[in-house]
Amino acid sequence: MDRSAAIKRDIIAKYDSEATAKDCPEWLAAGGSVRVPESRASHYFIDRKIREALALYGRSASRPSRALEIGCSFGHMTALLAARCEQLTAVDLSAASVAIAAKRLRHYGIANTSFVVDDAESLAHLADETFDVAFSFSTIRYCPAPEAALSAIRRKLRPGGIAILDFPNRYSPWHGALKGLLGLGAHVHDTLYTKRQAVRLCEQAGFRIETVKVFLFTTKRLPTVLLPLFRGVDLVCERLPLVRNLGGIIMVKGVKER
Repeated sequence: MDRSAAIKRDIIAKYDSEATAKDCPEWLAAGGSVRVPESRASHYFIDRKIREALALYGRSASRPSRALEIGCSFGHMTALLAARCEQLTAVDLSAASVAIAAKRLRHYGIANTSFVVDDAESLAHLADETFDVAFSFSTIRYCPAPEAALSAIRRKLRPGGIAILDFPNRYSPWHGALKGLLGLGAHVHDTLYTKRQAVRLCEQAGFRIETVKVFLFTTKRLPTVLLPLFRGVDLVCERLPLVRNLGGIIMVKGVKER
């Protein structure tokens, strides 16, 4: 087995195992809504990503008629995106993750989303030039061949389509020393990026880069009791010209021009 296949096998095993553990009526009922039940800090983190992604998309006057989410996992972002799109297709490498995400959305009456088990590096089960916008949250970082994933995303977009892609910031203290100091183990095959590296990767895939934003000093693992403090940290630090470059998330807006 080559290295790429081994990495994907390990990622599938990790998320299949976690999804199987959650696949029960209690998990569907937990939280009382379509949102994946998590801490308030995690919901804040996800809400910020969604809000920034939709702001970068920038077409508030009209909802995208066809949107694609790459790496949907258990549906953390999916329900929030579904509310802002006419039709959403959510893709993940883990079949068990796709199954429970679909089950949760069905349980809460979300009908405009379809789910596909597929590899981000090929998206072989999706038709080319189909989507108005593609969103990828914390997925490219785990791809053994990120350049292949970005090229695949570009192929699936219509001319003029938009990709909103995020990457973990190599210069963020959280991704650097803090996770280690707190004893948090590394994810399977995680890759950190500088802003320049993220932009170059997207350009090499053929996107015209329209906007790049660095934000979020709050981590989803933050103890909830500290959330009010870190909301203030985000508010201040994201506005300071040099300090904001240490935020945890680099989000890139790329346009497929032809």
